[in-house]
Amino acid sequence: MKPENEKREFVRVPFSISTTVRTSDRTIWSSNTLDVSMNGLRVATTETVPPEGAFCEVEIVLAEAPEPVIIEARGSIVRSKPGTLAVHFTEVDVDSYEHLRQLILNNSEDPERAELEFGTHWGIRTARPPEKS
Repeated sequence: MKPENEKREFVRVPFSISTTVRTSDRTIWSSNTLDVSMNGLRVATTETVPPEGAFCEVEIVLAEAPEPVIIEARGSIVRSKPGTLAVHFTEVDVDSYEHLRQLILNNSEDPERAELEFGTHWGIRTARPPEKS
């Protein structure tokens, strides 16, 4: 069950994996992903981080699989400070979505809660521009 003070929509799992974050002007590679959810991830890095709001493409490499699996997503930088950055996913292809979902179920402290959250959401939620009057 979701704690009362929990504001996140999706379970976050601590998971150290290799991740690449590409923006229009730089590529950040990190072997120290701090946590991941269906909505995004947080990465530790020694590189200069992009500004908040920057659009990005993300690759998460699951090398422990018999054949490496790459999860691909698009999103934007939602937190950026020296040493860490956080990405909110806005787009994940179907295969990557399934791999991400399985990663979270296999590593969650509360897989039942994670499964319940997957059932109540129709994919990744995206911000929509306000309608014009």
